[in-house]
Amino acid sequence: MREAARWQWRLSGADDRVHAFPGDERPASFVHAACAHTVPFGQITRTHQGVRCLPCLLIIGDLLADRYGCLS
Repeated sequence: MREAARWQWRLSGADDRVHAFPGDERPASFVHAACAHTVPFGQITRTHQGVRCLPCLLIIGDLLADRYGCLS
């Protein structure tokens, strides 16, 4: 799985939640979030404001814990 730093928080117009989307993903018809939420590229807004997706928060939190050794 990718490091936490490579994810970007973006607002999905499909469910009005802020999800973690891959920062290195090239624009395509659909973009997949860490939680497997799929949204058309045109419905993503570059903002951090809004309700965050709990599964995305947990996934990225686990990546950070692994990276910084918080689980040992």
